[in-house]
Amino acid sequence: MTQKSTNTAAACQEQDCAGCEIEGKLLCIHTPADLVDFAVLALSCFLPFFAGMIIGRFWVGLAVWIGLAAIFFGYVEALVLCRHCPHYAERGFTLRCHANWGLPKIPRLDPRPLNRLEQAAWLAYVAVLFLYPTPFFAASGQWLLLGIYAWAVFAGAWTLVRTQCNRCYHLSCPINRVPADVREAFYRHYPDFARPGKGPSDRQAGFPPPTP
Repeated sequence: MTQKSTNTAAACQEQDCAGCEIEGKLLCIHTPADLVDFAVLALSCFLPFFAGMIIGRFWVGLAVWIGLAAIFFGYVEALVLCRHCPHYAERGFTLRCHANWGLPKIPRLDPRPLNRLEQAAWLAYVAVLFLYPTPFFAASGQWLLLGIYAWAVFAGAWTLVRTQCNRCYHLSCPINRVPADVREAFYRHYPDFARPGKGPSDRQAGFPPPTP
């Protein structure tokens, strides 16, 4: 759901959103509805996942997954993905974006786009987290739950790409689908964030050098 913004995002060079060419086209400032939309998609996947793991009594497997998820959302995702996003430039120790609200900002901000290794690492970790229950469901014969879970993941990803990834202003995310003309407008409003291969140096951008 798109709503009008009333303030600019922290990294934007504009003072307000009045007359902005990308207002409503990018999630520079998300609304509570955007947060709810993402949470509903996530819950639709996690509910059958946890149900199947609990029904099958895969307690060790579930504990391992929770550990992997804690490492991913607590640090790895910020390191390879989030620290390259304009939301990371906002004040505070935690993120306030529609997808990762409340996660800690431990790695230092890096306004340069993701490199291929970071993109591959993020995609691989996401694949592990979401494909993880498949062998457990298959081994226990929970074919109905496996089908429900697979459909939830597919439908959730398809909906996310069509409704939020096409408006997300983290342009170097490997699943970002923002149109080219909106991307050009973004770089005019967010000059500190680098185009792939064309970005300013950390000193020019005014940011400290990135560290893990």
